[in-house]
Amino acid sequence: MTDPAEQFVDLQFSLQGYAVPLEYVDALWAEVRSILPWMEGDPLAGMHLLSGLSPGNGEWYLSRRSRLALRLARQQADTASGALSGANLQLGANKIEIGAANVRELTHTSVLYARFVTFSSISPASLANEPVSEVDFLTICQQQLAALDMAPRLICGKSQRAQTSAGTLNGFSLMLVGLGADATLKIQRHGLGDERKRGCGIFVPHKSMAAVGTLE
Repeated sequence: MTDPAEQFVDLQFSLQGYAVPLEYVDALWAEVRSILPWMEGDPLAGMHLLSGLSPGNGEWYLSRRSRLALRLARQQADTASGALSGANLQLGANKIEIGAANVRELTHTSVLYARFVTFSSISPASLANEPVSEVDFLTICQQQLAALDMAPRLICGKSQRAQTSAGTLNGFSLMLVGLGADATLKIQRHGLGDERKRGCGIFVPHKSMAAVGTLE
């Protein structure tokens, strides 16, 4: 019987355009949601933060390596690919064109990394300008992982912040170390924390722990 986690994939799209705003996440999700409205009601469907961007003067520059990626159930991939490929997305004053899609399988790995993990309990509007406690953050991570019968080693990276229509999101990048094969696929399917549609809590394989000190 096929492991249900193996039925999830990353659907990656090439991008054409010049730049996107520094705070692009909210606008990007709004545009994707307008094309794929069914994603909003699917708790496991997620949108990665854009990859292959270079920092600029108040914006992020796109390159040939820039990608938009969605984590979806395998059976949703064809529908999403057909709807998004060729679409033009308006992100503030910037427009990007979505190119061809490529399906990438989720893989077994003992080291996983998420660029941004956030929890609603540490991101209320009243705390928008307050630093997030790393201790509190890791405690919540451990509690949620325990609910999934997981107890990996947790390595916290840099603090992260994003402005959205729902308020300010606060959190950290996070590495999980020492998970077994089944657990790595399970956490890639379920994610961790909140705001999965805005790129948070989505884990990808990490080659090693060599770059722990430089985690973003």
